[in-house]
Amino acid sequence: MFKIQVELKNYSRKADRSIGLKVDSLYEVGSQDIAEIDSHLGDYGILILTDTPIGNEVDFDVNKVLEDLQPDSDLVKKKTPSKRFRDILWKLQEQKLGRTPTEEEFAKYYKAEYDKICDHYLNKFDDIDIN
Repeated sequence: MFKIQVELKNYSRKADRSIGLKVDSLYEVGSQDIAEIDSHLGDYGILILTDTPIGNEVDFDVNKVLEDLQPDSDLVKKKTPSKRFRDILWKLQEQKLGRTPTEEEFAKYYKAEYDKICDHYLNKFDDIDIN
C-alpha cells in the first residue's frame, strides 16, 4: 500500500460513466516514492477525499473502507473479467513457449484465441449473420 497526500485538481467524465481524476501531490516526491508509484501502475486503489486542512494526516481504517465497498466492485474482485482472461492467456502462452512472450507474439496469440471464442459462440446462432 502506498499513501500520498494529494489535492484533487480536475476530473473528466468518460463515455462508460466512469471518471478520470487529476491529482497533484502536496509535497516534493523523491525518486524512491516515484519508483513506488511507478510500480503501482495498473493497480487498483481507493481515493478518500476529506476537507481536512492541508498537511494533516487523516486517520481511517483501510479494512473498514474495503468492507464498505460493493461486493461486486472491481477492487473487491481485484480483476475485471477481461483482465482475468488476458492474464490466463498470457500464462498459457508463456507455458507453451517456455519463456515470456514478446508483446507482438502475445497480441497475435490473444487475437487468435479471442477469434476462436467468438467463432464458437457465433456458430450457435441459427442462420444469423452477425459479422
